[in-house]
Amino acid sequence: MLRNRQSLAQPPSVGRGLLAILLIALAVGSVLPASAKELGVFGKVWGIIEIDIRELLVASAARADIGQVQDELRQSAERFLDNLPKRQLGQVEATRTQWIDPSFVLDDDIRAPIRNAQGEWEWGILYAKGTRFNPLSTQRPYNAMLFFDGAAEDQLTFLTELLERYPGRVMPVEVTGTNPEKLAERLGVPVFSLTDSMMQRFRITATPSLLYAGEGAQSLQLGLTTFAAPYSAEEAERVWPSIRIPISGGLR
Repeated sequence: MLRNRQSLAQPPSVGRGLLAILLIALAVGSVLPASAKELGVFGKVWGIIEIDIRELLVASAARADIGQVQDELRQSAERFLDNLPKRQLGQVEATRTQWIDPSFVLDDDIRAPIRNAQGEWEWGILYAKGTRFNPLSTQRPYNAMLFFDGAAEDQLTFLTELLERYPGRVMPVEVTGTNPEKLAERLGVPVFSLTDSMMQRFRITATPSLLYAGEGAQSLQLGLTTFAAPYSAEEAERVWPSIRIPISGGLR
């Protein structure tokens, strides 16, 4: 059966009607006032390019007050050093000395280049795990550590005398939590703070105490002498005679 071909075509009147509606809509839209308006710019606007982070950092640094930043860092450091953990250590009524064995047992093998029988270098075990090792058998310190109370004027006077009389022989270690930077400014040498591990390792219980390498029969031990008041450089000489040996060049 043949279909009626006229049913597939749109009536001419309908097509002309749609075209007329479109033309009227375009004409009306061209004469009506626009309803949009400028709302301004909100927030920071960047150009449509990728910003180099280095340029941004340089620009930020250029706007910074370097002097103010340095002051803030200095004040922060001072507050930190002023708030170190506080300790209360006692004093002794009579000068006493105890001897400490600094040996330790290796937890792992110490490997190093070793020359073999053919004269060639190869990696080998220098000291095996479990070996008991005394550092004084290979290297002996030339100076001693003086553990002191930075808030005690008589101990500071004692330390000052030792530093002036024996340059480079004594390393000051503050134990009670006094600001070491302020003490260093007063003494003219670096001042260190006692750590908990060092306190336990060397059994520091009173001040002032001098830790030094022993001599003679105690050459493989560390001597820890705690002084009783009044303190004197001569007493330090008596317990550690090597303090009188000058350091080459008089380094402090």
